[in-house]
Amino acid sequence: MIRYLLTGLLLLSGACAPKMGSRIVAPQAPLADTAFVLVLKAMDRFENDGVKVGSIRSADNGFSVNCSYYEIIEKLRQMARRNGANVIKITRDELPDKKSTCERIWADIYRVPDFRKHEGEIYWSPQRKLAWDDFKGTPSATSYFNFGAVSSCDLKMETNSLSVFKKPKFYTEAVFNCYKSWVRPRARGDSTTLAHEQCHFDIAELYRRKLQQQLEQSGINVLELQEAVKRMSRDIGKQMAKRNDVYDEETDHGLNRQRQQEWQLLIAAELDALKMYEQHR
Repeated sequence: MIRYLLTGLLLLSGACAPKMGSRIVAPQAPLADTAFVLVLKAMDRFENDGVKVGSIRSADNGFSVNCSYYEIIEKLRQMARRNGANVIKITRDELPDKKSTCERIWADIYRVPDFRKHEGEIYWSPQRKLAWDDFKGTPSATSYFNFGAVSSCDLKMETNSLSVFKKPKFYTEAVFNCYKSWVRPRARGDSTTLAHEQCHFDIAELYRRKLQQQLEQSGINVLELQEAVKRMSRDIGKQMAKRNDVYDEETDHGLNRQRQQEWQLLIAAELDALKMYEQHR
Protein backbone atom coordinates (compact mmCIF):
# COMPACT_ATOMS: atom_id res chain seq x y z
CA MET A 1 0.00 0.00 0.00
CA ILE A 2 1.28 3.51 -0.80
CA ARG A 3 0.65 6.97 0.58
CA TYR A 4 2.33 9.80 -1.26
CA LEU A 5 2.68 13.55 -1.22
CA LEU A 6 4.08 15.91 -3.84
CA THR A 7 5.69 19.00 -2.39
CA GLY A 8 7.76 21.78 -3.86
CA LEU A 9 9.82 24.71 -2.72
CA LEU A 10 10.79 27.47 -5.11
CA LEU A 11 13.46 29.94 -4.14
CA LEU A 12 13.35 33.04 -6.31
CA SER A 13 16.26 35.22 -5.41
CA GLY A 14 19.45 36.85 -6.48
CA ALA A 15 22.79 35.06 -6.27
CA CYS A 16 25.32 34.76 -3.46
CA ALA A 17 28.33 32.74 -2.41
CA PRO A 18 28.18 30.78 0.86
CA LYS A 19 31.01 31.23 3.34
CA MET A 20 31.80 27.87 4.91
CA GLY A 21 33.19 27.48 8.41
CA SER A 22 33.88 24.72 10.94
CA ARG A 23 34.94 24.00 14.51
CA ILE A 24 36.29 20.45 14.73
CA VAL A 25 36.86 19.00 18.20
CA ALA A 26 37.22 15.24 17.50
CA PRO A 27 38.27 14.59 13.89
CA GLN A 28 37.77 11.03 12.62
CA ALA A 29 39.29 9.13 9.70
CA PRO A 30 38.06 10.79 6.47
CA LEU A 31 35.26 9.12 4.54
CA ALA A 32 35.32 8.37 0.82
CA ASP A 33 34.02 11.09 -1.49
CA THR A 34 31.07 8.84 -2.35
CA ALA A 35 30.24 7.85 1.25
CA PHE A 36 26.67 8.57 2.32
CA VAL A 37 26.18 11.32 4.89
CA LEU A 38 22.82 11.52 6.63
CA VAL A 39 21.32 15.01 6.96
CA LEU A 40 18.84 15.58 9.78
CA LYS A 41 16.81 18.78 10.05
CA ALA A 42 16.41 20.81 13.21
CA MET A 43 13.07 19.19 14.10
CA ASP A 44 14.27 15.61 13.47
CA ARG A 45 14.84 13.39 16.49
CA PHE A 46 18.44 12.38 17.17
CA GLU A 47 20.22 10.73 20.10
CA ASN A 48 23.96 10.61 19.64
CA ASP A 49 25.33 7.09 20.03
CA GLY A 50 28.72 7.90 18.55
CA VAL A 51 31.20 10.78 18.58
CA LYS A 52 30.46 14.45 18.11
CA VAL A 53 33.07 15.53 15.58
CA GLY A 54 32.34 19.25 15.69
CA SER A 55 30.23 21.99 14.15
CA ILE A 56 29.98 23.36 10.61
CA ARG A 57 28.15 26.29 9.09
CA SER A 58 27.32 28.16 5.93
CA ALA A 59 26.84 31.94 6.09
CA ASP A 60 26.18 34.71 3.58
CA ASN A 61 29.28 36.10 1.92
CA GLY A 62 27.55 38.65 -0.33
CA PHE A 63 25.81 38.53 -3.69
CA SER A 64 27.35 35.89 -5.91
CA VAL A 65 26.34 32.27 -6.74
CA ASN A 66 25.42 28.80 -5.44
CA CYS A 67 23.61 29.16 -2.13
CA SER A 68 20.31 27.27 -2.35
CA TYR A 69 19.57 24.57 0.22
CA TYR A 70 20.76 21.63 -1.89
CA GLU A 71 23.90 23.42 -3.05
CA ILE A 72 24.85 24.28 0.55
CA ILE A 73 24.02 20.79 1.84
CA GLU A 74 26.39 19.24 -0.70
CA LYS A 75 29.17 21.55 0.51
CA LEU A 76 28.41 20.62 4.13
CA ARG A 77 28.49 16.93 3.20
CA GLN A 78 31.95 17.40 1.73
CA MET A 79 33.13 19.06 4.96
CA ALA A 80 31.63 16.24 7.03
CA ARG A 81 33.35 13.56 4.92
CA ARG A 82 36.72 15.27 5.22
CA ASN A 83 36.41 15.15 9.01
CA GLY A 84 35.05 11.60 9.15
CA ALA A 85 31.43 12.42 10.06
CA ASN A 86 28.47 10.48 8.65
CA VAL A 87 25.64 12.50 10.26
CA ILE A 88 24.85 16.20 9.89
CA LYS A 89 22.32 17.46 12.44
CA ILE A 90 21.07 20.91 11.46
CA THR A 91 20.66 23.14 14.52
CA ARG A 92 19.65 26.37 12.78
CA ASP A 93 18.41 27.15 9.28
CA GLU A 94 17.61 30.65 8.02
CA LEU A 95 15.76 31.02 4.73
CA PRO A 96 16.55 33.81 2.25
CA ASP A 97 15.12 37.11 3.44
CA LYS A 98 15.60 40.85 3.07
CA LYS A 99 19.02 40.62 4.65
CA SER A 100 20.34 37.76 2.54
CA THR A 101 19.43 35.89 -0.63
CA CYS A 102 21.32 32.83 0.62
CA GLU A 103 20.03 30.00 2.78
CA ARG A 104 22.18 29.91 5.92
CA ILE A 105 22.72 26.67 7.81
CA TRP A 106 24.41 25.78 11.10
CA ALA A 107 24.89 22.12 12.07
CA ASP A 108 26.67 19.66 14.35
CA ILE A 109 28.38 16.66 12.79
CA TYR A 110 28.76 13.16 14.24
CA ARG A 111 30.36 9.80 13.54
CA VAL A 112 27.88 7.07 14.51
CA PRO A 113 28.12 3.28 14.15
CA ASP A 114 24.97 2.98 11.98
CA PHE A 115 23.40 6.08 10.44
CA ARG A 116 20.32 4.07 9.38
CA LYS A 117 19.18 3.95 12.99
CA HIS A 118 18.73 7.73 12.90
CA GLU A 119 16.97 8.12 9.55
CA GLY A 120 13.59 9.83 9.46
CA GLU A 121 13.65 10.09 5.68
CA ILE A 122 15.36 7.88 3.11
CA TYR A 123 16.34 9.32 -0.24
CA TRP A 124 16.01 6.80 -3.03
CA SER A 125 19.27 5.17 -4.06
CA PRO A 126 20.00 2.01 -6.07
CA GLN A 127 22.32 0.91 -3.24
CA ARG A 128 19.88 1.67 -0.41
CA LYS A 129 17.04 -0.86 -0.35
CA LEU A 130 14.30 -0.72 2.24
CA ALA A 131 14.41 -2.94 5.32
CA TRP A 132 11.62 -3.57 7.82
CA ASP A 133 13.49 -1.51 10.42
CA ASP A 134 12.92 1.52 8.16
CA PHE A 135 9.16 1.31 8.86
CA LYS A 136 9.19 3.24 12.13
CA GLY A 137 5.59 4.43 12.26
CA THR A 138 2.75 3.01 14.35
CA PRO A 139 0.30 0.76 12.43
CA SER A 140 -3.12 2.33 11.96
CA ALA A 141 -5.93 0.81 13.99
CA THR A 142 -8.58 1.92 11.50
CA SER A 143 -7.41 2.81 7.99
CA TYR A 144 -5.84 0.32 5.56
CA PHE A 145 -6.97 -2.43 7.92
CA ASN A 146 -6.35 -5.26 5.46
CA PHE A 147 -2.81 -4.21 4.59
CA GLY A 148 0.28 -5.58 6.26
CA ALA A 149 2.34 -2.46 5.57
CA VAL A 150 2.03 1.11 4.32
CA SER A 151 4.76 3.18 2.65
CA SER A 152 4.67 6.96 2.64
CA CYS A 153 6.64 8.48 -0.24
CA ASP A 154 7.13 12.12 -1.24
CA LEU A 155 8.47 13.87 -4.30
CA LYS A 156 10.33 17.02 -3.29
CA MET A 157 11.73 19.79 -5.42
CA GLU A 158 13.78 22.95 -5.07
CA THR A 159 15.45 25.37 -7.46
CA ASN A 160 18.82 27.03 -7.33
CA SER A 161 19.08 30.71 -6.48
CA LEU A 162 17.50 32.62 -9.35
CA SER A 163 17.49 35.92 -11.11
CA VAL A 164 15.90 37.07 -14.37
CA PHE A 165 19.29 36.55 -16.02
CA LYS A 166 19.84 33.00 -14.79
CA LYS A 167 18.36 29.73 -16.06
CA PRO A 168 16.65 27.65 -13.36
CA LYS A 169 18.33 24.48 -12.12
CA PHE A 170 16.06 21.93 -10.48
CA TYR A 171 16.74 19.53 -7.59
CA THR A 172 14.23 16.72 -7.12
CA GLU A 173 14.11 13.89 -4.60
CA ALA A 174 12.07 10.74 -4.04
CA VAL A 175 11.76 10.34 -0.29
CA PHE A 176 10.55 7.49 1.93
CA ASN A 177 9.11 8.80 5.22
CA CYS A 178 10.12 6.38 7.96
CA TYR A 179 7.79 7.62 10.71
CA LYS A 180 4.76 7.76 8.38
CA SER A 181 5.42 4.24 7.10
CA TRP A 182 4.48 1.19 9.14
CA VAL A 183 4.30 -2.58 9.16
CA ARG A 184 2.06 -4.86 11.20
CA PRO A 185 3.75 -7.54 13.34
CA ARG A 186 2.24 -10.32 11.22
CA ALA A 187 3.90 -8.91 8.06
CA ARG A 188 7.31 -8.11 9.53
CA GLY A 189 9.83 -10.54 8.10
CA ASP A 190 7.73 -11.23 4.99
CA SER A 191 10.14 -10.69 2.08
CA THR A 192 7.35 -10.63 -0.50
CA THR A 193 5.55 -7.78 1.24
CA LEU A 194 8.82 -5.90 1.65
CA ALA A 195 9.53 -6.30 -2.08
CA HIS A 196 6.07 -4.92 -2.80
CA GLU A 197 6.75 -1.82 -0.67
CA GLN A 198 10.20 -1.37 -2.24
CA CYS A 199 8.55 -1.29 -5.66
CA HIS A 200 6.24 1.49 -4.46
CA PHE A 201 9.39 3.46 -3.55
CA ASP A 202 10.86 2.62 -6.98
CA ILE A 203 7.70 3.95 -8.64
CA ALA A 204 8.16 7.21 -6.72
CA GLU A 205 11.73 7.40 -8.03
CA LEU A 206 10.50 6.70 -11.57
CA TYR A 207 8.10 9.63 -11.48
CA ARG A 208 10.74 11.82 -9.87
CA ARG A 209 12.91 11.14 -12.91
CA LYS A 210 10.00 11.90 -15.21
CA LEU A 211 9.48 15.21 -13.39
CA GLN A 212 13.21 16.00 -13.57
CA GLN A 213 13.18 15.24 -17.29
CA GLN A 214 10.21 17.53 -17.91
CA LEU A 215 11.71 20.34 -15.85
CA GLU A 216 15.06 20.18 -17.63
CA GLN A 217 13.54 19.98 -21.08
CA SER A 218 10.90 22.65 -20.53
CA GLY A 219 13.12 25.66 -21.16
CA ILE A 220 11.05 27.70 -18.71
CA ASN A 221 12.48 30.92 -17.32
CA VAL A 222 12.09 32.60 -13.95
CA LEU A 223 9.11 34.69 -15.09
CA GLU A 224 6.99 31.64 -15.92
CA LEU A 225 8.47 29.31 -13.35
CA GLN A 226 5.76 29.25 -10.68
CA GLU A 227 2.81 28.31 -12.87
CA ALA A 228 4.78 25.90 -15.07
CA VAL A 229 6.18 23.98 -12.09
CA LYS A 230 2.76 23.78 -10.42
CA ARG A 231 1.27 22.35 -13.61
CA MET A 232 4.02 19.77 -14.16
CA SER A 233 4.04 18.73 -10.49
CA ARG A 234 0.27 18.31 -10.46
CA ASP A 235 0.33 16.20 -13.63
CA ILE A 236 3.16 13.99 -12.39
CA GLY A 237 1.39 13.54 -9.05
CA LYS A 238 -1.75 12.32 -10.79
CA GLN A 239 0.22 9.94 -13.00
CA MET A 240 2.09 8.51 -10.01
CA ALA A 241 -1.11 8.01 -8.02
CA LYS A 242 -2.79 6.20 -10.91
CA ARG A 243 0.27 3.99 -11.49
CA ASN A 244 0.38 2.99 -7.83
CA ASP A 245 -3.32 2.13 -7.86
CA VAL A 246 -2.87 -0.08 -10.93
CA TYR A 247 0.18 -1.71 -9.36
CA ASP A 248 -1.69 -2.56 -6.15
CA GLU A 249 -4.69 -3.88 -8.09
CA GLU A 250 -2.73 -6.07 -10.51
CA THR A 251 -0.45 -7.54 -7.84
CA ASP A 252 -3.21 -7.83 -5.22
CA HIS A 253 -0.92 -5.80 -2.93
CA GLY A 254 1.92 -8.26 -3.50
CA LEU A 255 -0.04 -11.46 -2.92
CA ASN A 256 0.10 -12.36 -6.64
CA ARG A 257 3.78 -13.25 -6.74
CA GLN A 258 4.02 -13.72 -10.50
CA ARG A 259 2.56 -10.30 -11.25
CA GLN A 260 4.67 -8.83 -8.45
CA GLN A 261 7.84 -10.10 -10.12
CA GLU A 262 6.64 -8.85 -13.51
CA TRP A 263 6.01 -5.38 -12.10
CA GLN A 264 9.43 -5.27 -10.44
CA LEU A 265 11.10 -6.06 -13.77
CA LEU A 266 8.91 -3.50 -15.57
CA ILE A 267 9.70 -0.65 -13.16
CA ALA A 268 13.40 -1.56 -13.17
CA ALA A 269 13.43 -1.33 -16.97
CA GLU A 270 11.66 2.04 -16.93
CA LEU A 271 14.12 3.36 -14.35
CA ASP A 272 17.00 2.21 -16.52
CA ALA A 273 15.52 4.05 -19.51
CA LEU A 274 15.70 7.28 -17.48
CA LYS A 275 19.07 6.53 -15.86
CA MET A 276 20.54 9.84 -17.00
CA TYR A 277 18.23 11.54 -14.49
CA GLU A 278 19.40 9.46 -11.52
CA GLN A 279 20.57 11.50 -8.54
CA HIS A 280 24.16 10.97 -7.41
CA ARG A 281 24.29 11.76 -3.71
